Amino acid sequence: MSCFDRSTHRGASAIRALALAAAMLWPMLSGAAASELHALVIGIDEYRYGSSLRGAVNDAEDIAATLRRLGVQDLTVLLNGNATRDRIEASWRAILRRAQPGDKVLLSYAGHGSQEKEHVPGSEEDGRDEVILLGGFNAVGPGTRERIIDDEFNAWFKAAGERNLEVIFVADACYSGTLTRSFDERAGEVLTRAAPLYSITTDMLALDLPPSDTDLGSDDLPHVTFLAAGQENEQIPEIQIRDANGNYQVRGALSYMFARALEGRADDDGDGILTRGELKLYIRENVRMYSEARQTPNLLPRAFDGFEILTEGTFPGFEPVTTSASAAPTAGTELAPTRLAVDGLSATDGAAAAGRLSSANIVGSGDQPDLIWDSRTGEVITHLGDVIARDVQRGGLQGVIDKWRALEAIRMLSESSSLVMRIQPSDQAHHRGETVGIEVSGLRVPYFTLFSLSGDGTLHYHYPYRSDSPELPLNRPYKVEFEVTQPFGADHLIAIASDRELTDLNRALSRLDGQRAARTAVALLVTHLQSADYQMGLQGLYTVP
Repeated sequence: MSCFDRSTHRGASAIRALALAAAMLWPMLSGAAASELHALVIGIDEYRYGSSLRGAVNDAEDIAATLRRLGVQDLTVLLNGNATRDRIEASWRAILRRAQPGDKVLLSYAGHGSQEKEHVPGSEEDGRDEVILLGGFNAVGPGTRERIIDDEFNAWFKAAGERNLEVIFVADACYSGTLTRSFDERAGEVLTRAAPLYSITTDMLALDLPPSDTDLGSDDLPHVTFLAAGQENEQIPEIQIRDANGNYQVRGALSYMFARALEGRADDDGDGILTRGELKLYIRENVRMYSEARQTPNLLPRAFDGFEILTEGTFPGFEPVTTSASAAPTAGTELAPTRLAVDGLSATDGAAAAGRLSSANIVGSGDQPDLIWDSRTGEVITHLGDVIARDVQRGGLQGVIDKWRALEAIRMLSESSSLVMRIQPSDQAHHRGETVGIEVSGLRVPYFTLFSLSGDGTLHYHYPYRSDSPELPLNRPYKVEFEVTQPFGADHLIAIASDRELTDLNRALSRLDGQRAARTAVALLVTHLQSADYQMGLQGLYTVP
């Protein structure tokens, strides 16, 4: 049983007893005394024998910089060719020697993952081990040593638990699966962190693991907080994110949001303590927002959500950051211009065809555009390969750009206090005539508003309407169903929960129903949420003819 993906296990009774004792002990130990954080941070873009990545080193450097700001002294960073199997093993052993009982140990990895036939027969439900691949990995020769099997991580973490060490494991990779939605080739190459499956005939990696270690699951390792980039059936794309200075970076969404969580943005109640439950909620919903629901992180264990990850008193760089409408752009004007590429025309003709667009720069297809407009078909495609609007002519481009910028601002508004939003039955593209549902849960304040923005920036107001009660019960989710009709592309649903009735906001949004009003909607949100205790969620619904 791998710690990578499932919570069921076949552990022996002695291990189960150990797990039960640990489960009772760890919540009492957590936060009982000041502890140090020891970190091993790994990022690999350069693969000698396979496809390389662009954002894994960025991920590692961001996490490392955040840890330094927290005041972490024991930090080892291994990038690209320095992240060999021998160096990683030696660094891990050295950290365990330095750490004292009650300390925390962080291991983060960004790079390629894969799967291979299980090494201990019967230890995996699907018969396959998950593997992280290092830069020198090759399926033949000495390069077969340059990988680490999930069973080995289990043994490492078990040893840490026996020394009363808490472990945080961040795995920003994927191991198999399919695409949530296909990538449109006009977006260019969208890299994913799953390497192709391989077959090893002569393996130079000698493993000597007892079967009990391979059986360990999250229930057996309650001292381990495990964050995986996605579910088993998802391929994890690298995404483009603007940093605090407005500069573009290729990143893994999990690593990016984990670094922000460590800064204090995940401390939902602002009490100076980051708990496992707060970390999981922040990571899950924000990774989904920033990846356009192409990935849903796998976060284990599902118990002990009060378990303390970081505290303000122990780590001086940890500062709670609560949601503030005043910190968001009033109408998207402070955001960097949207980068638009025009497909089917030369750069000069593309700029002329796009016209005088507000808050947009025309760039080449190789210059990391946010959006690509196909001048031949009228389709607009995101950098993640989703078609978000169809039949868009020159005069309609401004509405699409305004909607895209509105989504950036809404993510900022939502980031530190997100609602849980899900499209049912799935995040895949849905077809004409299908019935799809939207479910909103996790409300801690009762007054509710729901509206959406179509691909061309048209606002649709959904709730509360006329005789609807503006107040929802906190103990059950809100559900609504839609039938897929034209126009096709991407509708983004925005849900707001507030501690007070937002009568003026609702009235203003209802008056905008059917209008291209994305910019105005953001300005209204900022104005009316200034003094409110609120939560917000954002969910894309992708449709095709």
